[in-house]
Amino acid sequence: MKRLALIFICLTAFAAASPDEGPCVVAGRGHFRIHTDTSGVFGAFGHDHLVEAKTIQGCAVIDRNNFARSSIKLTFPTKDIRVVDPKVDAKERAKVQEAMETEVLHVSRYPQVVFESTSVEGSASASTLRIHGNLTIHGKTQSIIVPVNLTRLDDGTYRASGAYSFKQTSFGIRPVKLAGGTVKVKDEVRTEFELYLK
Repeated sequence: MKRLALIFICLTAFAAASPDEGPCVVAGRGHFRIHTDTSGVFGAFGHDHLVEAKTIQGCAVIDRNNFARSSIKLTFPTKDIRVVDPKVDAKERAKVQEAMETEVLHVSRYPQVVFESTSVEGSASASTLRIHGNLTIHGKTQSIIVPVNLTRLDDGTYRASGAYSFKQTSFGIRPVKLAGGTVKVKDEVRTEFELYLK
């Protein structure tokens, strides 16, 4: 009987010390936005584009006592990456959407964008983490580091926010050119996100 009691105590202690497993992205809450700028001779006459990932799937392992034991994997279906330019009409947005799907993302060949962490830096007393990982876009994988602000809300939900920039050519993507090359999308794009996991 004493032996069974000891086993139970050990299992309870292990559960209390183990990281929180399974908080997953809450659908329909938060955002992941991509900002692109134009350049070229007549770049000022073009307009910047705002793109948003409408579907984000993924879960994390979060150990608040030792973030080095934490991890996360996120998947973005490319068919759900949408142009949401607020300054243009629906017809123009549709044209940009088609160009993005067929000339940039090649959705039919590359149905997903994937980020998977390889390590996490951060202390239990700090709210800012540095997440190292592999980002795969357009069939190309690059190692990146993303700074993330992580907070835990009163209801147990985790809020993760941050920003990151990358060059399209790093992933084998040729920036779109318009008007004979006089207007083109800049190579570097900026992302900013606010995700909720529970």
